[in-house]
Order: sequence, then structure tokens, then C-alpha cells
Amino acid sequence: MSLPEVTRENYFSPEIQMAYMSASQFKAFDRCEAAALAELRGEWPSQESTALLVGSYVDAAFSQEMDTFRAEHSGLFKRDGTLKSEFLRAEELIRRMEGDPLYTLLMRGEKQVIRTGTIAGVPFKIKIDSLLDAETCLEIVRQFPETQTALGFCDGAIVDQKVMRDTEDILDPETHCRVPFAVRWGYDLQGAIYQTIEGHLLPFILAVGTKEDPPGLEALYIPDGDLAAKLAEVEDRAPRYQAIKGGREAPKRCGNCPYCRATRALHTILDYREVGTW
Repeated sequence: MSLPEVTRENYFSPEIQMAYMSASQFKAFDRCEAAALAELRGEWPSQESTALLVGSYVDAAFSQEMDTFRAEHSGLFKRDGTLKSEFLRAEELIRRMEGDPLYTLLMRGEKQVIRTGTIAGVPFKIKIDSLLDAETCLEIVRQFPETQTALGFCDGAIVDQKVMRDTEDILDPETHCRVPFAVRWGYDLQGAIYQTIEGHLLPFILAVGTKEDPPGLEALYIPDGDLAAKLAEVEDRAPRYQAIKGGREAPKRCGNCPYCRATRALHTILDYREVGTW
């Protein structure tokens, strides 16, 4: 069966979401298979947090889609028509980004580039914030020689823009150890998927802006060895997640997320000391 074509207009449509896996969808299945499937089926609403909306606001500024974005999101504004405080701070961050020469070069590539492909037989879709060509990478290295390690003699680079609270290490709830924010939020996994689907094994760069006062900027790369390790994880789990989407396997419940709490049915009376162990 042929797959539908992915465009900017239908990228997040239910049909495309069911037909293709994505990095964000894969991470959702990692968190809770049952919740991810329920959201795909429209049985559980997706939560568009303010933090995600701020990130999308910044993305819209760099993809020249701000007018459309503002028109589609009335929640950006107060009753008097002015921007809410979170988005005023986002405007400050955008000015900071646009005023930094290296950051500007990283975001000079082709915007919102859609690619599709397969990993372990599973269809994936990606949308690249800024796809740099070889000439731009050479220009970056010429102006900023210390970027040589990240860009080398590459034929281009994949740049993903992130808006973070900060870039400090984060406590991993499973290991109880502090890990880099890029690992905690699965950006290394995202990079592995993007690099593979783009197809040319290009460097994966994070162009990061923070919500601190004043805003901070970072340009970070994730080494190919780390991406290769994460790709192995994607290849291992993607077929199961695809089988769950197709109804061939039953999803597992994590037992802790909002979906699991909202849909859990009582089936026994527990000793109070057992609460949280089910």
C-alpha cells in the first residue's frame, strides 16, 4: 500500500500521524504506549503547553510564518490585544538570536524541510528547521574556526532550533542521576532519526535559546557515535510501536501518566503500603 505524501499543510493531520512515525511520536511511545496510541486515535487530547507554544512561536519567526501563526493562535494575546508576557519574552529571545552572527548563520539554511524514509522497515517523517548546504558550512568554519570540530568538511548540516528554560543538566527520574538536557529530552534520539532519514549522515546541531533573563544562546553538536547508539535503540523499538499503531500488538500502560490515571479502573482493595506499586 502506498503512503500518502507529506506536506507542510498535512504534516500533523491524523492520517499522516497514523501513516508515519516521527521523533516526537517515538518518544511518546517510549513514555507510555497506551497514551501515545490513545492520542493518535483521538481518544486522548494532546496537551499544547505554553512552553511548547513559545518554542513554536520562535520557530515561526525564523520560518517567516509569524503572521499565520499569530492568526491561528489567539491564546498568544491578552484581552487588550497585546502579547502575553511569555511571548514578549520570546520576542526578546528572537532579537537575541537574530543579533548573534553564528546563530544567524546556523539558521540561514533551507527552512522546515520535510523528508520521509524508513528505519527498520517503519515509515518515518521529519521536518528540519534549517538544512545547511556545504557552502554555508564552509562559511561558518571560515568565520568561526572553532566550529571545525562540529562541521569539519561536511556536505551540509541539520540544525534543530530549541527553546529551553536553561541548558543545565537535568535529574533523570529513572536513574536519579543528572544528565545533559539533550539526553533527558531525547534530542540525541531525534538527531539519530533526522540524520538517518535525511540520508547523508550530516552533522546534527542544536541551536538553543534559553528563557533566562537575559536570554542565553548555545550552539551544540551531538557526536555521530552518540547518534549511532540511539539509532540502534530506534531500530529495536520502532517495529513494535508500528505494530501497536496497526493493532497487531497491545500497548503497555506506564501506570503513571495522566492518561493512565484517568483511565485506570479499580479492580481490588490494596494494603495502603502497596499504593504506587501496581
